Amino acid sequence: MRLIIFVHFMNFLRHGMIFPLIPLFAHKMGCSSVMIGVAVSCFNLLPILIALPVGKLSERLPIKALFLLAAFSNLIYSILLIAAHNVWVLILAQMTGGFGFLLLVISGQTWISEYTERRIRERGFGLLTLAAAVGQTIGPILGGFVLSSTSFDTVYSLAVIFSLIGFSIIGLPSGAQKEKRVGRRTGTSIKKAIARFTADRKMCAILIFAFVAAFAASLRFSFVPVLFKAQNINEGTIGFLLSIFALSMTLVRFIIGRAMGRLTREMLLGLAMTLFFAAIISLPSTSQVWLLGGIMFLFGIGFGISQPLSLVMVSDRAGENSGLAMSFRFLLINLGMLISPVITGFMVEGFGLTAAFYFVGVVFFSAGILIFFLGYKDV
Repeated sequence: MRLIIFVHFMNFLRHGMIFPLIPLFAHKMGCSSVMIGVAVSCFNLLPILIALPVGKLSERLPIKALFLLAAFSNLIYSILLIAAHNVWVLILAQMTGGFGFLLLVISGQTWISEYTERRIRERGFGLLTLAAAVGQTIGPILGGFVLSSTSFDTVYSLAVIFSLIGFSIIGLPSGAQKEKRVGRRTGTSIKKAIARFTADRKMCAILIFAFVAAFAASLRFSFVPVLFKAQNINEGTIGFLLSIFALSMTLVRFIIGRAMGRLTREMLLGLAMTLFFAAIISLPSTSQVWLLGGIMFLFGIGFGISQPLSLVMVSDRAGENSGLAMSFRFLLINLGMLISPVITGFMVEGFGLTAAFYFVGVVFFSAGILIFFLGYKDV
C-alpha cells in the first residue's frame, strides 16, 4: 500500500504543479477566453465520458497494468505540453492528461476498496486522500516558483521526471492480493451494476453527497476569488485565504482515518454537510478578512472530510463491483465540478454574487434533505 500512496502523491504533486498554469499557458498562446475555458475543461471531459468503462476495465485487468498505463499517459501528457505551440495540441494534451489522471485515481481507489478488513480500507483511504491533499498543496507553490524563475518548458520538463516515477508501480508485489477480497473479477455489465447502485437507496444517498460536495467545493476555484475581489480584498490576501482552505483540507486528512474508526458514518456526514452549508451562506455576509479566514478554514474541513468519507462509504456498499462503484463516484464528482461554475455563472449574471452563493446553499440544503430521506443512517 505504501507504494500506491507514494505514486498517488507524486501524481497529485505533478497535477497541482501543471493544472493551475494551463490558463496562463493558453493565454500566452493568444487564446480567447472561450478557448481558454475549453482547454481547461477538456481535462475533465474525457473522464466523464469514459469513467464507467474504465471502472469495468479495472475489474478485468490487473491493477498494476492500469497503473502502468496511467504512468504512460501522464508521461505523454507532459511531453505534449512541451510540444504544444497551438491550442489544439494543448487540448489533445489535456485530454491525454485527464485519461491518465482517471486511470491512476480509479486504480488506487479500487485497489484499496477491495481489502476485506474495514479498518484497512478506512486507513488506506485516509492516507490516499492525504497524499492527494498534500500534493495539491505543494504542487501549485512549486509550479509557480519554477515558472517565475524559468519558463513553462522547464515546469513541463519537471513534470516529465515526476511522470517517470509513476513507473515505479512495477515493484508492486503480487502477494499483496492475498489480503484482498475474493471474487474480484466479475462479469457484471455496466448497465446491471448501475441498476444495482441506483436501486440501493443508501448508495444513492452517498453518491448524491459526493456530487453535491464537489459542486459546492468548486466555488473555491470559480467565484470565491471573484467574491473576495468584489469585497475589495487584494490579490495577495485572496491567495492567502484560498491557501487556508487547502491547509485545513490537508490537516483534516491526518486524522480522518482514525475518526472514521471511532465515529459513526452518520456523524461525520452530518458534520461535513453542516460545515459546507454554514461556509457557503456565510461567505457573502462579511468582508472582514479574519472572519473570512475562519470560514474558509471550516469550508476546507468540510471538503477534507467529504472525500475520504464518501470513498469509504461507497466501498462499504460496492461489493464485488468496487471498480465500477469508484468510477461512478468519480464521474459524479467530475460532473459536479464541470457544471457548478456554469450554473453559478448564470446566477451571478442574472442575480448577483450574493444571490448565487445563497443559491448554491439552497442546492446543498436540498441535497441534505434528500440524503436524509434516502436513509444514509447505518451506511
